[in-house]
Amino acid sequence: MNRKWKILMASFYFWYKAQQEKDAEAKYALLEEYNYAGGTLHMEANTSEYEQTGDAHDIELTPTDLTYELLQRWEAITEVIPTIDYPEEAIELEDWLNVYNTLADNRFEAMERQKKLLKEKSMDPRIQWSLMITSM
Repeated sequence: MNRKWKILMASFYFWYKAQQEKDAEAKYALLEEYNYAGGTLHMEANTSEYEQTGDAHDIELTPTDLTYELLQRWEAITEVIPTIDYPEEAIELEDWLNVYNTLADNRFEAMERQKKLLKEKSMDPRIQWSLMITSM
């Protein structure tokens, strides 16, 4: 009986350690996502509450003028390339991680379409500035 107890305790210990590692990896991944979202969308981050709670969801991303310029360019791109998603609802809800993920999901398609349009020279020159997705 003593041996079974030791095996059970060792199993629990290793499970607990694995769970802690998994939780730490998930927290780190979420912090990285906030970092990438804030940087890509040119946002300011307020981490004061996060520093107290340790919960990454307490990080506040605040849009800047550059953020709004990027969103305007993105919206203009979707008028030219309707297959590119523009997360209007997420923007209204200020769900910046969702906005970032939508941008990331569309980035390569937008770049490819931009190259194609530039090669075909079928693009209105007034909107070429809008398609400078690489600056996004």
